[in-house]
Amino acid sequence: MGDRHQYDSGWRSIDNLIIINMRCFFKNVEIKSIATCLPEKVVEMSSYADKFGEKVVEETIKGSGIERLHEAEIGETTADLCQRAAELIFEKENYDRSKIDGIVFVSQTFDYYDPATSCVLQSKLGLSKECVCFDISYGCSGYVYGIFQAASLIASGACNNVLVMAGDTNSKVNNKEDKSSVMVFGDAGSASIVGRGDGNMAFHIMTNGYDHKTVIWDGMGFRKWPQNRNSNYVTEEPPMQGDDVFSFIVSVGPRTIKSVLELVGWDKDEVDFYGLHQATKITVDFMRRKLKLAHPERAPFDIQNYGNTGPTTVPMVLTDYPYRAEGIDTSSWKKVVLAAYGVGLSWGSIACDLSKTNIYRPINQ
Repeated sequence: MGDRHQYDSGWRSIDNLIIINMRCFFKNVEIKSIATCLPEKVVEMSSYADKFGEKVVEETIKGSGIERLHEAEIGETTADLCQRAAELIFEKENYDRSKIDGIVFVSQTFDYYDPATSCVLQSKLGLSKECVCFDISYGCSGYVYGIFQAASLIASGACNNVLVMAGDTNSKVNNKEDKSSVMVFGDAGSASIVGRGDGNMAFHIMTNGYDHKTVIWDGMGFRKWPQNRNSNYVTEEPPMQGDDVFSFIVSVGPRTIKSVLELVGWDKDEVDFYGLHQATKITVDFMRRKLKLAHPERAPFDIQNYGNTGPTTVPMVLTDYPYRAEGIDTSSWKKVVLAAYGVGLSWGSIACDLSKTNIYRPINQ
């Protein structure tokens, strides 16, 4: 994965871990399996014509590229969708559940305030009590952060096989009067097993909390307690600065990708597949142009049938695109770059080999 000795300063080695600032190279860690799950209920964007007007709907679809969303039923949670994705892996592979010794659940829509949803999922999936569980509250960048946490646990020697479940049920918090929310953000869950193996993984992780107010739900939490103790999470509109968010994505996205490519010594045009965060068609198209890819089809837009699902967009494009497109053989994905960016502000990228990864078609797609 490239010549690491080109970095003469700013890096340190800890056994099977190479660290260069916040660029990390993990040896003998790989993503073994990936599965995703969408709710059964489908909402067509055309159904909003009466509410917002046909012209507004047409313009929104043109910009976002999203034609329909999947929406969770009342009582159906992110954890339920992630559980189904995990069960699919276990059943398809006749997987020995006792091998899972770590769980990372990444979401902004937890089952409860307490206990941690990862603990609840450990029980529902019938996993061993010899299992460390984490909940991580991240949005669109969450899959990269979740895989990073899993790889860190394995590289440290604490775990051997970590189940990463990332997802959100955005429909439960979308402002129904805001077309930029209700016509863009959908629901989904995912499950990925990260374990020891022959592969290597490289990460570039960054955070800019100085601009945390770019996307913030300040009506929730305890900063404004007790004034907000009766706040309605569903109708509270998140102050998302659309232009600022777009500028953030197209600024940091190409830079984090270039950084991780430099770490592993890959040229951008030798990458077999780019799993980019699927915010909207406009952002994915802009990212491809800014990267100046010789093969832009290797960085596909894929969310027309399920929308922006937050931390699930990366595993969704990995699982949906190979089955939707023609002639896609994931066994050729020896050089893959994953990148995501979102609330925090936070962003990051991964360079890895997915050629031996078990990738399953999305449930309900």
